[in-house]
Amino acid sequence: MYAYLMNAPGELVRTLVPDPDCGADEVLLRTEAVSICSTDVSYFRGHLFPESWPIIPGHEYVGRVVEVGHRLRDSVQPGDRITYWGQTDFGGMAEYRALRPLFPGRVGLETSWYTERNFYDADQAAAVVLPPGVPSDLASVVEPLTSVLRSLLLNPPRPGDTCVVLGCGPSALLAVQVLDRYLGAGSVMVLDRNGLRLSTALAHGASFAFNTDTQAAELEGFVREHHDQYADYVFDALPHVDAPGLAAGKDIREQAMGLLRPGGVYVIYGATAVPQRINTWMILAKGLKLRSTPFDVRLFPMARSANVTSVALRLIETGLVDARPLITNRVALDDEQGVHRAFTHYGEGASMKTSMLSAEALLESAERQNRTALAGQVGTSA
Repeated sequence: MYAYLMNAPGELVRTLVPDPDCGADEVLLRTEAVSICSTDVSYFRGHLFPESWPIIPGHEYVGRVVEVGHRLRDSVQPGDRITYWGQTDFGGMAEYRALRPLFPGRVGLETSWYTERNFYDADQAAAVVLPPGVPSDLASVVEPLTSVLRSLLLNPPRPGDTCVVLGCGPSALLAVQVLDRYLGAGSVMVLDRNGLRLSTALAHGASFAFNTDTQAAELEGFVREHHDQYADYVFDALPHVDAPGLAAGKDIREQAMGLLRPGGVYVIYGATAVPQRINTWMILAKGLKLRSTPFDVRLFPMARSANVTSVALRLIETGLVDARPLITNRVALDDEQGVHRAFTHYGEGASMKTSMLSAEALLESAERQNRTALAGQVGTSA
């Protein structure tokens, strides 16, 4: 089968690798959609590091079942589509992949292993079978939404809280929608330096926005005006902030801490292996509460994540969370140049995620977009 190997930061090549085997507790999946995540890009840019190179990146994944291990025949059938939430970050950008799924409510032994990245991971992945009405490209958003829900449900704001979300990337946009439409936030402010992404967040639940590049003075004045007691809750969805450019003044994280009331909650969601600057005095002076949701399955078992994945699917299926703004580009999975460009230009302009699709899924997506565009033209004419 073909797969994309990342041999080192910046090196991504399409090559042939052996087909995976299907074990007794596994399913063999033919890839239909893989969306590029900031985690994939962090490996590509050298902000995260695997235990060893090379890796096959990709974990925001949808695949169609082609083989079922005998222990799972009561849970899934050939032809079903599956998406999952896992923690290994790897394996999706390939023609096929094998997976040990753990479905919501299924009784079974969950086993784990030590990753050398400071946490225990499960051998299984939290998986759900997709209903026919959820397209494969949009279904790949179930994975990042599961990540956001794991963090927000374990560290929720109180109903009516004033919230601040750092960043306006895909996970942040999901967090804005969940805070506004699902968890009852009073208002949601977003901070980012990308004006186009800020506009998208304002159109999907954010009440206020500051551009940290063009409105730095206004943001500083806003913090002073509210005397360190504007917000109750901060959700930090920034995976990496370059340190060299911060020496001249306060960075976005310090600004957010300045917005928090004494005793406010600061939730760390984004992850990077590169050390980040953080103002410990602000934490101490204001008694801020730093929180996070662990990857370690000893604290958050995969069986619990399976239930969260089920909720994520329902939120997308019902439209309470709109997945459409997150998929801004689509390429064929076997288009090596297109895939490489998607990694190189990730996060530019108003772009969010690129979904890499099988030929069949790409055709289905194009037909769906054409139907939507035609319906819009008819509606405008009427």
